Amino acid sequence: MSAIRKLLPAERGPYRAHLLRLDKADRYARFTGTVSDEVIIKHCESLDWTRTALVGLFDRGELRGAVELCFDRLLWPGAAELAISVEKGFQGRGVGSTLVRRSLSIAANRGIRQVHMMCLSDNTRMRALSRRFGGTMERDGGEFAITFDLPRPSQVSLALEAFEDGAGAVNAMLDGLPALLKAA
Repeated sequence: MSAIRKLLPAERGPYRAHLLRLDKADRYARFTGTVSDEVIIKHCESLDWTRTALVGLFDRGELRGAVELCFDRLLWPGAAELAISVEKGFQGRGVGSTLVRRSLSIAANRGIRQVHMMCLSDNTRMRALSRRFGGTMERDGGEFAITFDLPRPSQVSLALEAFEDGAGAVNAMLDGLPALLKAA
């Protein structure tokens, strides 16, 4: 059973484990460069949950894809930055599209007007996602700077986020059910 939901600050460990499972090419694409295990560990430890929202795909209780949405109203008023990672076995199955859609909706519901993302020029999947969600791309050397202009929040977008949060909470409880039944 798969579930897409927001991560809680207590789930820093599963996020770190997910990033550490990325193969060399996917790590390079996620961080737009080569990074070591130590860099990933430090990145996860330094997450500021007051300005970061993480949305992840959990499959059988294991985090397999995630979007990191960073916003800082002082440094980037009305803007946010997005980074996505999906493990090999889950690529090409619509996971990235669903995670990006959810993240853009979350950003818009918080009054964010633009979301920025960097991707390597050879990352065709990210460029396709950008086009799918109306992003504009500007080439910057070997990378593309992508900008998504977001609509204002609406009653529908706020209700949809609340519904998806509730569904995510139920799915998280159902994922933990087999362990609870074993213990009983």
